[in-house]
Amino acid sequence: MNELTSLRRLDLSYNKLTGSLPKLPPNLLELAAKANSLSGSLLKSSFYGLNQLEVVELSENSLFGTIETWFFQLPSLQQIDMANNSFTLVKIPKVVDLNSDLVAVDLGFNKIEGYLPVNFAIFPRLSSLSLRYNKFRGPIPLQYSKKATLKRLYLDGNFLNGSPPAGFFGRETSVTGSLGDNCLQKCPISSQLCLKSQKSTSICQQAYGGKPKS
Repeated sequence: MNELTSLRRLDLSYNKLTGSLPKLPPNLLELAAKANSLSGSLLKSSFYGLNQLEVVELSENSLFGTIETWFFQLPSLQQIDMANNSFTLVKIPKVVDLNSDLVAVDLGFNKIEGYLPVNFAIFPRLSSLSLRYNKFRGPIPLQYSKKATLKRLYLDGNFLNGSPPAGFFGRETSVTGSLGDNCLQKCPISSQLCLKSQKSTSICQQAYGGKPKS
């Protein structure tokens, strides 16, 4: 497939493809393979040299493992949708190209554990972020509420705790989305972000090993 050097847009969605991603055509702008049975982890060798790739749509597959930092460093990347897979970890680079065009990331409905990656806030144009229905825990980074470009934020369905940053609820905020179905305290019900209720105390205590939430 990587010998198809003139191919710019590849859409293989809604088929019955299995196995891992092969080495992709070098001049791709858009890759879509939604709703197949692709498995395995994302390999750097599959995406090597894809300096023009703007859109990656791999949702509704069986991909697993770690989404490594190299993936977010693809130089032309704008939109990522890898929701509804089985990823368990995501690593965001500590240093981000200030010319990065990444505007939308959807990693919802996976099995990603750990704390919310603070470094998502570094991407200069990121406006839509969905990490909903994973296994994230701990507080919501203050940096998320201070990011002026962020307009859509979905963090519902995790085990986040503490109080959400006050910046989400000021008069000047324009963020839409959801912080519900977590273990947050003091999420004001007057905000549309908090309309979905939080998890029960017993579920949250169980998630944190029976210890009180900090």
